[in-house]
Amino acid sequence: MAKQVVATTNKTAVGDVLPDFMKDDIGKGTEAISASSVETPRIKLIQKISPELDVHNDLRAGEFWHTILEQSLGTEVRICPIYVDERFILWRPQEDGGGILARADDGIHWHPAPAEFAVKLKDGTAVKWRTERTVAASRLDQWGSQNPANPDSPPAATRMFNMVVTFPDDPEMPPAVVTLQRSAVTVGKKFMGKLKITRAPSFGLIFKMGSTSETNKAGQGYLNYNFVGDGKVTDEAFYRANREYYELFKAQGVQIKDMESLQGEDTEAAGTTDAGSNTGGPSY
Repeated sequence: MAKQVVATTNKTAVGDVLPDFMKDDIGKGTEAISASSVETPRIKLIQKISPELDVHNDLRAGEFWHTILEQSLGTEVRICPIYVDERFILWRPQEDGGGILARADDGIHWHPAPAEFAVKLKDGTAVKWRTERTVAASRLDQWGSQNPANPDSPPAATRMFNMVVTFPDDPEMPPAVVTLQRSAVTVGKKFMGKLKITRAPSFGLIFKMGSTSETNKAGQGYLNYNFVGDGKVTDEAFYRANREYYELFKAQGVQIKDMESLQGEDTEAAGTTDAGSNTGGPSY
């Protein structure tokens, strides 16, 4: 059952209801905490080989997992997209040690840059990747950049959309991040297109987030995201809280909890194919 939202104008940026005597002191006591220290939990789509299945016997592929609460949200979740950013990550292939080599959190500028990285791909091929000041200049987001000798190799860099969402059926639950990358990028582009052409602010829209079965180029099945419109926010108090969240994330950006684990989720979505390989992986 959805929790009732209490109508009040005295809400903090994180949606907590406060008594009147606290309203003049919102945010005090945390001034020294930088935005980079505050991380937002994630919602991930469980795949057939997700490691969470080995730990939680009642969890099933196709369910959405809250990484902080460590609980399933079911196979369909109603969400409000509060804020979306686009970024690029340059991962060291997992067989070569894994981890983040460089990142463009604004979707434009690499950090570090310029920099050159010698890596080994899954098939043992040694290549060098070089970041320039911008993603466009480096061309690491283009097909053929993972292995410069193979024009059919996928992009070296991973493009991702990070969408901060709230939950209209549980408005007291703090926001979480849904990351759309690799195989989910095409879904992400279509969803961003829907948001762009709608006059209403994104945080005033409700969508049903579910999953759908797909097959990659290697014939391996995996689960992908699916978004279906489910109307607009009608509760004014919930809408105001969403708008405050939007202003917060617009000002401070999105710090993702367990960012490093996103590389492993590429592998999960690809079945048994590593996301750093140049054969049979998910589309970009």
